[in-house]
Amino acid sequence: MAGGFIWGVVVGAGSAALALASAVPVESWSAQADSTQAWIEQNLGHSVWLFGIVLIAFIAQLARLQAALQRTAVNVRDIARWDQLLDVWIQVFIGIGVVWTAVGMRSALQAALGDPSEALTDTAGNVLRKLVDGGILLALSTTIVGAVGGYAMRLAKTICVGAQLQAFYHGQEQADVSALREAAERIEARLSLAPRAQTVPRSLSESGDGA
Repeated sequence: MAGGFIWGVVVGAGSAALALASAVPVESWSAQADSTQAWIEQNLGHSVWLFGIVLIAFIAQLARLQAALQRTAVNVRDIARWDQLLDVWIQVFIGIGVVWTAVGMRSALQAALGDPSEALTDTAGNVLRKLVDGGILLALSTTIVGAVGGYAMRLAKTICVGAQLQAFYHGQEQADVSALREAAERIEARLSLAPRAQTVPRSLSESGDGA
């Protein structure tokens, strides 16, 4: 149900994008593509490739886990491993934003304050421009993309497989409890069928010794 809803949203968004693109003149497509590429290079840099790879891996793993939960016979270890792997991809996506934040800040500071003598005599406008050109936008944008993308991935996981995972783990716990109960009942049944030891009354044994 959730997976169908997600795919419906994706297909609807894609159809709307195609409809809007068809209304734009063809000669303006190249200019729009150039401006988009320039924005990506300035705000995301090479991190966009890592973000894309991790996002594709997350979507593929999410689809794999969702398909596995719909099967009747599945190994609990596989489900647990795939569930943990989804969390790892989410943390890696957030981590890319954190790492590129540090990279952008370092590049911006080096561009603005690389030469101490020049930095002391430079104007505030030039320092700000050097910070922007050096990578301050890269640092801020990757932070936003990493955080928002990580929360969005967690939301997608909860919507698509959250209820199924909870039901699966609950079923495994009930199965373990049932197995323990059945084992205890079998042991009790065997003990009840075992021959009882014949004990000699103490009074008889004492009288026999006296004789």
